[in-house]
Amino acid sequence: MAEYKDIHGTTVRNSAGNLAGAETGELFYDSTNRDFKYQFPNVTTAGAWRTGNSMNTPRQNVGGAGIYTAAIAFGGYRDVPPDTYYTNTESYDGTSWTEVNDLNTGRTGIRGSGTSTSAIGSGGDTGPAQVAISESWNGTNWTEVSDLNQARTATGAAGADNTSSLIFGGNLGGTLYDLTETWNGSSWTEVNDLNTGRSNVVGTGIATAALAFGGLNPTSSYKTETESWNGSSWTEVSDLNTARSRMGAAGTVPSALGFGGQISTAAASALTEEWNGSSWTEVADLGTARFELGGRGTTSNALAFGGKATATTAATEEWTGAGADIGAWSTGGSLNTARNNLAGAGTQTAAIAMGGEPLTAKTELYDGTSWTETSDLNTDRFGLGGAGIQTSAIVAGGESPAGGGAFVDIAESWNGSSWTEVGDLNQGKRFVGMSGVSNTSALAFGGQLNPGLTANTESWNGTSWTEVANLNAAKFIGGSNGTQTSALFYGGAPGSPGVATTESWNGSSWTEVGDLNTAREGLGGAGTDNTTALGFGGNNPPQAQTEDWNGYNWVEVADLNTGRTKMASNGTVTAALAAGGTTGSNTTATEEWSGSSTTIKVLTD
Repeated sequence: MAEYKDIHGTTVRNSAGNLAGAETGELFYDSTNRDFKYQFPNVTTAGAWRTGNSMNTPRQNVGGAGIYTAAIAFGGYRDVPPDTYYTNTESYDGTSWTEVNDLNTGRTGIRGSGTSTSAIGSGGDTGPAQVAISESWNGTNWTEVSDLNQARTATGAAGADNTSSLIFGGNLGGTLYDLTETWNGSSWTEVNDLNTGRSNVVGTGIATAALAFGGLNPTSSYKTETESWNGSSWTEVSDLNTARSRMGAAGTVPSALGFGGQISTAAASALTEEWNGSSWTEVADLGTARFELGGRGTTSNALAFGGKATATTAATEEWTGAGADIGAWSTGGSLNTARNNLAGAGTQTAAIAMGGEPLTAKTELYDGTSWTETSDLNTDRFGLGGAGIQTSAIVAGGESPAGGGAFVDIAESWNGSSWTEVGDLNQGKRFVGMSGVSNTSALAFGGQLNPGLTANTESWNGTSWTEVANLNAAKFIGGSNGTQTSALFYGGAPGSPGVATTESWNGSSWTEVGDLNTAREGLGGAGTDNTTALGFGGNNPPQAQTEDWNGYNWVEVADLNTGRTKMASNGTVTAALAAGGTTGSNTTATEEWSGSSTTIKVLTD
């Protein structure tokens, strides 16, 4: 039985069984089993799946290429009348999916290999027939190239780019193939066959070193067989632990993942198995059982997207492998310049930090490993707000001695290489909260005037700032995240040690929602909208506390390794960054958050 202190929040939803899409820290009622349950975060080093942002289009039997932070998904099918065979292509940047240019031919069962900027997709089923069509992706457009020698769908695939690929197995009108074909950038050549003919096989690796596993044989028997390709022939190696087809896959020949799939005509699987070069080991399950899903990445960082369980889905899950803490902070590369009261924007692997105290205009870029100095702001300042991404950001407000220690209204726009002064805020202020997705779409709210505080909110359209509805309470130096139309502002000052209040912006007005568990100012924030957020650090003295917002309430999760305040912060609830700030003295230290996996716990009998 949980203790009272373990249960957070008062909003209870009913569900017949476990609540699909339950939020971390959420209490719900299972009406089937007559149990109260809640979902709590795990901290583990054993590898786990976590929820990512969904694709724009639900689909199954989708093709894919790329890695965890740079992937594409294309084609696929949705079996909701009228049946749809998709041409849609979407690009994933480690945070969200964006629609890009379509395939020339819509189809299901297409198989892809390569990168997010150089891929090939081959075969598939258009509805009327299985096809041999191949298309090459150059990072912008798909171009039809030479057909496969044999039309078929549900093959396996491996490859490095659009000039080198391997296609194997597959199905044509009920005939299952062991056929293997290799692509050299201009044509397909038949090479040595698989040892076991099958459809719905999956593959990992490249054209000269690949792995094929699972699948379905002519008698509808689900396969465990694994075969290794050395560039000229296939060799049988150790079997999967569980026979299945229609899996997702990621990795190489010496190190691979197989996840999800179908274990019978009526059952989707959440099983994940990891290949170490000689054998398969069961590891943590997917959050949602499904088959005909896409998969990309490595055994350290993988992506599962789309597929079907009871219905076709757009859901995305992200895998963090063994050796990386889930639901914990880890050390990243240090800033070049120690400072506090700086601004941050971007993602965990593509971030920008600017300004700060001691007074500076310095700007640094983070690539997931290290910080690099780039072009300075035009105006030295600290206490500025920042929003956007690494290649398209905006800063506003702050304090600069250029005007005798004035609180400035100056805004600057970043284009990926330089800063340009743009339209001023309507109020000069420092310690302003900001949210937004680019240098043309942002929101600035709250702040400290000279003298006094403000509840003022201003919306940026790329040209000018427009005053919109005020905060319910004037405050400054709080945590913030979100977009121009969906944002959160939490904690902050006045008072000591600050306030716990949270306000949610819906695009037209602010609403007071659940308080932080601990009142504080100077905290960092990360998150994509007003339903998900991570608030961390703050003062006084510098704190390490981290809280996760689930749309209903704040839940305490794992602390920062070092208490700090007035840092640069950015990212999402599953991949956040805290850089610089003060721990009592200014620091260059950077910490990276890997978001929580979760477990549902029964509270009552």
